[in-house]
Parts: sequence; structure tokens; C-alpha cells
Amino acid sequence: MRHDAVIFDLDGTLVDSVRPDFLACEALFAEYGVPLPRALWAREVCGRPEGYPRLFARLRDRYGGGAPDDALLRRRLAAHWDVFMTPDHVRLLPGLPHVLEQARAAGLRLGVASSSDGPWVRRWLRHYGLDRYVDAVVTGDDVPRRKPAPDAYLAAAAALGAAPARCVAVEDSLTGVTAARAAGMTVVAVPTALTRDLDHTAADLVVSGLPAVDFTRPRLLAPGAKETLRAHDVFGAQDEREVTL
Repeated sequence: MRHDAVIFDLDGTLVDSVRPDFLACEALFAEYGVPLPRALWAREVCGRPEGYPRLFARLRDRYGGGAPDDALLRRRLAAHWDVFMTPDHVRLLPGLPHVLEQARAAGLRLGVASSSDGPWVRRWLRHYGLDRYVDAVVTGDDVPRRKPAPDAYLAAAAALGAAPARCVAVEDSLTGVTAARAAGMTVVAVPTALTRDLDHTAADLVVSGLPAVDFTRPRLLAPGAKETLRAHDVFGAQDEREVTL
């Protein structure tokens, strides 16, 4: 089926704010001499704004007596964000803006659906000049429920004048994949280095990077590109292989 529109998540999909966020959280844990497992952060925090209180609870559990409260931990995390959430660390992901240019040239409408606050989303779209490619931007401020609810994706599809079933959603997090799936869209997962070990099999297609996607093709894979397939045995072990389609 020929799709009419492509809707992108922002964080971890268009710009790499995922690694800077992890580095900020890791620095917070280091203040208290507690290591932060990457797998824990990816599972509990990435794409989940409500995950920070759970992360703080984990820090208190590991730190022991005299652990700080959430308010102090959030202030300290904000201080680390000031260090890491800068253009030196939040970088444009590989393949952009070429992928967007190709999709626009093919007549596809483009949108952004993010759970992040509006000023944050528009800051990075402007900073990297991505705003000139997109026809609609929906942020967490614009919808009653953030991801994993489908609201942002449904609102973006409506703004683009496209039926959800004729939209492709591009995501990096499990929360985002769930949201796009609930919206009834075709879902492409492009995991980051921090999230690639999670189970993205709810997506229709899992690839290692945006250049592997050709939004003008029914299978969505660029010629010669590789799709990452994940199979799980009964013990939950992950067997990953790549096949060229």
C-alpha cells in the first residue's frame, strides 16, 4: 500500500537526545556512588517521562540511609541536563535531512509527534532546520494524554489530513512503538545504541538507521538495506540476526 504521510518521533529518532539524557542520569547516580545500568535506564526511562520517579526510587534503594527526596534529585538532574542537553551533545541523527528531502520529493506529507514539551521540540527542529520539512508538529502540550497513548499520532495524522492507516510512524522507544501501534499506523522502529537490546518486535519493521528506510516502497526497505529480526526463546534470550530483503 502506498502511504500518504510519515510521522516521526523527535527524541532518539530525529535528534539524539537519548544518550545525553542517559549521561545526565548516570552523572546523577555517580554523585551518590551508585552505578546506573544502561538496560534499566532504557527500559524504565527512555520514552517514559513518568519513569524518573522510579529511577529516583532505585537510587534511594541502592544508596541506603539518608537518601535525598525526589525534589532534590530532580533539581540535581536538571543541573546535569543543563550540561548535557546542549548542541554539543544533542546531535542530528545519521541520514538526516536527506531522508526527509527524499520523502518530501516523493509527495509524502511529514509530521512530528512527540511526548516532549513544545518548546523543547521546536527548539531542536529550528536548530537543525528540520522545521522546513514538516507540515505538522504535535507535542506533549497539545494532547490530553502522552505516549504510550495514541493521541499525539492521531492528532498529527489529522493535521496532515491523512488516515492513520495510511501513515508510517517512526520511533525509537517501546513507548512510542506502543503509541503508534495503538493509532493504527505502520510502525518502523529505529532503536538507538541504548535501546537496541529491548524487544521492538511490536513494530512492523526494525532497522539500524533511517537510511535503511525508503518511505516510497511498499516494504519500506531501501534496496540492499538490512532488517533486524529478533526472535526470543522460551527463556527470553534474544537471538538477533540481520537479513537483506
